[in-house]
Amino acid sequence: MLALRSVVSLSLLLAVALAYAVLGRPDPVAASSAWWLWFVTAANVASIALMVRFARLEGLRLRDVYFFDRTTWRGDLKWAGIFAVGAVVVAMPPGMALAALLWGDANTPNDLLFQPLPLLAVYPLLLLMPVTQGLAELPLYWGYVAPRLRALGLTRWTVIGLVGVVLSLQHLFFSMRFDWRYDLWLAVKFLPFALWTGYVVDRRPSTLPYMMVLHALIDVALPVLLLLVARGMALS
Repeated sequence: MLALRSVVSLSLLLAVALAYAVLGRPDPVAASSAWWLWFVTAANVASIALMVRFARLEGLRLRDVYFFDRTTWRGDLKWAGIFAVGAVVVAMPPGMALAALLWGDANTPNDLLFQPLPLLAVYPLLLLMPVTQGLAELPLYWGYVAPRLRALGLTRWTVIGLVGVVLSLQHLFFSMRFDWRYDLWLAVKFLPFALWTGYVVDRRPSTLPYMMVLHALIDVALPVLLLLVARGMALS
């Protein structure tokens, strides 16, 4: 389950790249990476389905994986606010700083990340991607995997570090191409954010549902940016 999202996304990316190669498309891996939001959405669906299945095998419900507890909402809202404030600092600025260091321009990798797709392929993502992302990503790593690693005897900080690194690294497999700077940027740009999410859930597990909502709202911007590019707008 820790590797699920990376494996699903990379498998789809390589399958589409192979199809492009057969069709004679130049740089098929880069062409395939344009579909990365669909790869993420597919990984989300797989994550939700397997969390439901494995939770049932343990006699649990999906809400148990989400740490949902309606009785603790006052304290959870306080921690959700702490999470939101921290996210402002660690979500986007590190990636922008790394891009500026690697390219001299913080906007350069976004032009590689968001490539035009047919509009009909973009519209469903406006709803599907952020909704499934909120329901899948943080719950998979911090609601399902992390507690089971702790149960195996790993220490709190080992789990936060291990799961946080994988959470960050998965972005490489969403949209990789043969460009070391771009791949490095993908792999580590969200590492501070990943570690921050792990820390907050570790301190206050019942905050996870509120973090899921905030995460989904943040990711609404991704298909919107893709739509703008698909309509011919330049991001930089």
